[in-house]
Amino acid sequence: MTPRRSTRQSGLAALACTECRKQHLKCDAHQPSCSRCSQNALVCQYLPSRRGGRRRPRHDIIYQHSPHPQKLADAFQMSASHSPTTGAGNANPTPQSTGLSLPVTSAPGPMNTPDSSISPQRSTRPYFVGVPWSSVIPPTNPVHGRVEPECRTWDEEDRCVRLYYEHFHVAHPILVPNASYKDRGYPPALQLVVEFVGSHYLPSGPRQHLKDKVEAELTSNPERSSCMVQAWLIYSISLYARGERQKAQEAFSQSAEIAFELGMHRGDFAASSYTERSIEAESMRRTWWELYITDIFMAIPLKTITFRCTTVAPEVCLPCEDFAYTGCGEIPQPRKMREFKRRIFAADEVVFSSFSYRIEAATILCRVLVLNRLKEYHRDHLQAIENALVSWVNHLPSRKLDIVDSYGNVDEMMFQAHLIVAYATMLLHLPRSDLRSLLSQSDDYFWPSAPCHLSSTFPRLVHSIKAAEASRRVSDSISICPNIQKHTPFIVPALALCGMIQLATSVSHSEDCFDHHCNRVTLILGCLKSTRRTWGSADAAYECVRSSAADILSDSIEKWNTEPLKSISSASQDPDDMEHTNHPVPQGVTVAEGQGFMIPELAPGFIDPTCYSASFFNCLADFELS
Repeated sequence: MTPRRSTRQSGLAALACTECRKQHLKCDAHQPSCSRCSQNALVCQYLPSRRGGRRRPRHDIIYQHSPHPQKLADAFQMSASHSPTTGAGNANPTPQSTGLSLPVTSAPGPMNTPDSSISPQRSTRPYFVGVPWSSVIPPTNPVHGRVEPECRTWDEEDRCVRLYYEHFHVAHPILVPNASYKDRGYPPALQLVVEFVGSHYLPSGPRQHLKDKVEAELTSNPERSSCMVQAWLIYSISLYARGERQKAQEAFSQSAEIAFELGMHRGDFAASSYTERSIEAESMRRTWWELYITDIFMAIPLKTITFRCTTVAPEVCLPCEDFAYTGCGEIPQPRKMREFKRRIFAADEVVFSSFSYRIEAATILCRVLVLNRLKEYHRDHLQAIENALVSWVNHLPSRKLDIVDSYGNVDEMMFQAHLIVAYATMLLHLPRSDLRSLLSQSDDYFWPSAPCHLSSTFPRLVHSIKAAEASRRVSDSISICPNIQKHTPFIVPALALCGMIQLATSVSHSEDCFDHHCNRVTLILGCLKSTRRTWGSADAAYECVRSSAADILSDSIEKWNTEPLKSISSASQDPDDMEHTNHPVPQGVTVAEGQGFMIPELAPGFIDPTCYSASFFNCLADFELS
């Protein structure tokens, strides 16, 4: 075929293939393949001219001309068999003659091949930069009303993995560290789960599309391995976070069932499968204990409790510190649970990993859940759990009292441990307090359920104070670490209960400390509002706290909005001036350095009155940066 005649007398063809355009070279416009592409065994592609038409964004052109991945691979395979020396190239069908229009990319070569560390199962996909590998157009998300992207690229897949490790893995560190993820070569099911969880941290990630793929892969995969335990476990937590509690229970049951079949609850499982001090062995220990903790949190909204992992003897060694695990070096010698329990009798202070204190906090929470389900019990049973809550705090090493160091690094495991203890305290004391009758709502899964007749060693007032004190601890912890996306989704019920207790306390207390409780409720609402953008479980919690706050605090806010100005005006006026002046002007107020805390002129308007400066019932000092 002869080349097309140029519209100018410059000798240049009016049409050039995409390869020549990309390299800014002259093209003879031969079809089906120009001379340069034939010589270099490249796929020659001609895009239709857009002269005289409306210019479109470049990404629209790329995706419009992107064919099915399998057809794209076949096209490149035909191009590779093209032989310009024998003239076979004209005899074989080309992508253009078969109706394919290829994107502006070159064939895979030594410089753009997939990373060799990716597992073979996933690397079988065609690999082209900017080319979608998914052939299924995901539907509109029925929950959030967002239209899912029509395709995903390898860059987006890597981004989902990165977001998983930046957010979810920090709160549930059971997989190998990020630096070892690709080298580990996890099976496709687990990799899909990781991408699915990571997509929730994208503004418009393909969540529903990935969820369908994960369900299809997990349900059709008969493999019974530790990786499948991790896949089902992570998937169950994500379903819980999305608000799909029934599916989350079913997924967790699958994870626990496989774990017991493999014997992951035995102390010698990790050492028998891997080297005891290897990253893989540490990952197995962390997986079992994450099952243990998740089992407890999954039981909170249930009317009846059926524990799976908390009823077996704790034979598995305790996890190490996160910095030792993420360092990808040699893991320290694992320590046993009996050593941890004997620490209280040691002459010197013995420090264990933050994960260990998180496990003990979850165990106390489990005891609270069981006690609240009993119809009859002795009051000493209640006192025993109260003693455990107080003892947990008193036996903490000094370095574990703070959750943030001087550099701003958050110890997520200790953050969760402190929050779990405060949450357990709220669940223990709220049903036995005077606050429950003020805001009790039976349809809220985070509101604790307990029998009507409760034995107690304290009066109801003490229970109210202890529940309010625990809710204050929750809000204080959140104010230190407000980035909710890096915390576990299990934090949502604790936040909701904290906000409801603060609302109930504002009703029972005088209006003098209204600002104190209103500020804490505002903090909780902001955190829940931020969390609902990622996890659907925060929607119901946010609406419950918001609607209750609107009913209870609206009238007080109207009064609070005018009184501070009146207080400042009256406090800063000279009585003699007010008698002779129709429009008194407030005098300036100066605050000297080192002046006392209570400043009459400023306190009513700018300093919120505290509910209590120091609670007699609080056994834990305020958080400080170490």
